[in-house]
Amino acid sequence: MWWSRAIALCALLALGACGFQPLYGGGQTKQGVTFAELSKIRVDPIDHRAGQMVRNHLADRLTPTGRSGPKRYRLAVNLVWSSEGLALARDETVTRYNVQLEALFTLTDTKTGKKIFGGTARSIAVYNVVDADYSTLTAERDAERRAVREVSDEITTRLSVFFSSPGKKG
Repeated sequence: MWWSRAIALCALLALGACGFQPLYGGGQTKQGVTFAELSKIRVDPIDHRAGQMVRNHLADRLTPTGRSGPKRYRLAVNLVWSSEGLALARDETVTRYNVQLEALFTLTDTKTGKKIFGGTARSIAVYNVVDADYSTLTAERDAERRAVREVSDEITTRLSVFFSSPGKKG
């Protein structure tokens, strides 16, 4: 059994030697460079209900302590929402839907006006159609919330990786 501990110790030493560091560097404090940069992002208003949900979730993820620094960056997000019937009953009514949320985002440095980062985040959520209208509506809204959360989390992660990379421009 001593050899399993030795292997684990060697793996930890090798991980430290390769330059691995946590994404948020100093943790979620003012010491973490990534955290400090994320708190400088202002999220532009996004149209529609799903857009408001994405914006609110991004604001919570970018400034989890509720305190933000002076805004140096502007994040613009455009959403494309689609819904597709997936399964049919014998009477040809749709019983299952795929909803896809696609977010095209651009990060702009407000000092220079240059677009410094951008990309696309996607999420697919599924819900079932049942006999009770209220249950179907609840399932549809839950699918929407799941898609919004996944897209917001993906954008936040990609921004974190961008700011933690040594060759970051800004």
